[in-house]
Amino acid sequence: MEYRLLGKTGLKVSVVGFGGIPIAQIGEDEAVKVVEKAMDLGINLFHTSPTYGDSASKIGKAIRERRDECILNVKVFGVSRRRAEKDLEAALRMLQTDRIEIVQFRITREEFKRGLGKDGGLQVLLKAQEEGVIEHIGITDHDPNFVADAIETGYFSNVLVPFNYVYDEALRRLIPLALKLGVGVAAMKPLGRGVLTNVSEALNYIWEHGVSTAIVGMKSVREVEENAQVGMRVQPLTPKQKETLRSLAESLLRQYEVRSGALEPKKVSK
Repeated sequence: MEYRLLGKTGLKVSVVGFGGIPIAQIGEDEAVKVVEKAMDLGINLFHTSPTYGDSASKIGKAIRERRDECILNVKVFGVSRRRAEKDLEAALRMLQTDRIEIVQFRITREEFKRGLGKDGGLQVLLKAQEEGVIEHIGITDHDPNFVADAIETGYFSNVLVPFNYVYDEALRRLIPLALKLGVGVAAMKPLGRGVLTNVSEALNYIWEHGVSTAIVGMKSVREVEENAQVGMRVQPLTPKQKETLRSLAESLLRQYEVRSGALEPKKVSK
């Protein structure tokens, strides 16, 4: 598995990260096997949230005896102090841990001013950081342009945003700015929520744009093995592959609507 620095966090993360949403759909024993296989194959970044059903609890059980092998990347809603406290407490309990390496401050442009205020969630995270409960504070939203504005405040060391070869809005401003500021970039929905089946080309497209890790949702040992294999052979795309991806993107945009980085079939008007 290849590893990259996540910006100024100093953390070395696997280029393939584990997205925890899908394991909420499977049984606990199977979920534990999936997470353990991910660790066995060198995946060390695990993304979850107390809002993802029982995903965090399943990850917590799987990593309990191997905690030092893992970097936890946890989403916490931050519009209010009360919500951030609730999410953080739930995450620690469900993950059975006393520390989280990265908390992703989940906020929208409309909520941002309130979230940074004295009664906002950021104050909770800053205090937790001082106490050693969390190490780094990132920010996540589905709007890359808002996230670009947010990192200019200097509060955030890393970002989690939707990015794939069909939805590449993050390339316009966010990724160049993040690289300039030393802010680490993690991509969510790198496979368009399962629509992009050319996994090797899709992931390598992301990595060659300076992204540290692509967080892929996985719910089977087979999926973990396939995705991890790509992360063990990171390679630049050829000109022909790039042209193929451009053509595929144009074709997919005729069939799908892009919503928050995910691809959803267009509704056919009657």
